[in-house]
Amino acid sequence: MLALGFSLYPEKYDIKQSLAYIDLLAKYGAKRLFMSLLQLTDGMDDYSSFYQDIIAYANRKGIRVIADVSPAFLAANGWHDCLVEKCREFGLAGVRLDEALPLDEMVLLTQNTAGLKIELNMSTDKHLLTELLEAEADVENIIACHNFYPHEFTGLSRQHFLDMSRFYHERGIETAVFLSSNTAQEGPWPVTEGLPTLEEIRHAPLTVQAEVMKATGLFDTVLISNQFIAESELAGLVKVLEQDSIGLTYEPLVELTAVEQAVLDFPHRYRGDVSDFVIRSTEPRVRYQEASIPPRTQSKEVTRGTIVIDNDAYLRYKGELQIALKTFTVSEKANIVARLTPWSLLMLDYLQPWQDFTLKETAM
Repeated sequence: MLALGFSLYPEKYDIKQSLAYIDLLAKYGAKRLFMSLLQLTDGMDDYSSFYQDIIAYANRKGIRVIADVSPAFLAANGWHDCLVEKCREFGLAGVRLDEALPLDEMVLLTQNTAGLKIELNMSTDKHLLTELLEAEADVENIIACHNFYPHEFTGLSRQHFLDMSRFYHERGIETAVFLSSNTAQEGPWPVTEGLPTLEEIRHAPLTVQAEVMKATGLFDTVLISNQFIAESELAGLVKVLEQDSIGLTYEPLVELTAVEQAVLDFPHRYRGDVSDFVIRSTEPRVRYQEASIPPRTQSKEVTRGTIVIDNDAYLRYKGELQIALKTFTVSEKANIVARLTPWSLLMLDYLQPWQDFTLKETAM
């Protein structure tokens, strides 16, 4: 199951509001907190105790805190030559290096005996991880997290996102990615156009964003990038994270029979021998082999996302459910019953063979 994390940008608020927000997220099982220190390049003397109190409170709630830092921040605050000690003083579990330090310094940081995690920026660079591993850095202390992108249209492309994510995941690195709440508006910068990693889901419901990340199988943690999320949206997100299967939603195209509805409601699995034309769920045909699914008189052209159930005329295939991946014409032995909603249509690109999925009728 994907772990839940969140972000906090507390400088403009009374500490009580920040602690209450931590309480809310802890209530829903959050295990990680992201905080940005990049903006404190003029020195953080005025904020030291403020941040320490917040981090200590999160730690008491069982939430580890990773702080985003840069070379400019380290130099301005005198952390450069004592980074591990400063992180321990502040109660940090790790630091995210928005910009890399010299390689030899990075290697030494990963070899710290305090267990401090060194988090790499996984949105931009493969070479640094490769160089660290070749230089015998301690991989146990290396984790990675994508960027978030406040400016619309600047988030990662699907191809680059998947390529970078696979690279880190396949090397056994703990990975995290940012999702953008629809009820929260605030990030570290004064821009409110969403705050995702992946551009194409910037305006998607938060639950859809989570389903996409689940489907990739490439992440350990999802981080809510903006604050302050409404509890109702948070509860919906956690429900998705707790489910192993991928949730897709559909709109009926016909008045469904009881058996057709039962097939749609069945727990599905994407069959492993992949077709160019359809995603196949074959187990319902075993469950409903004795039931009747009368043929329908209808146009038989399907488009991407159309949901089809084989009818009585298909004999041994009766009850098999298929989701079309392209435009083509099905047989009279297949009933066209529903279509995926637009966001679920996008999720087809991420669904993997042998993954479990469910179909739920969308609320009108």
